[in-house]
Amino acid sequence: MPENRKIKIKDETDKTLYEVKLDSSSENKKMNPFFKAIFLILGIPAGFAIGYLLFKYL
Repeated sequence: MPENRKIKIKDETDKTLYEVKLDSSSENKKMNPFFKAIFLILGIPAGFAIGYLLFKYL
């Protein structure tokens, strides 16, 4: 997939041709594998602990 893509949009009402440039934004980037591993290592036991506490005290 190219980094910078261009899309041409034609408006039929006034015959205008628009050219839109799409940049790769930071919200479409994947998460760093190191941080993903940290979140999994910390998140799964935390989920079990929260579930255990809710089961025990509710």
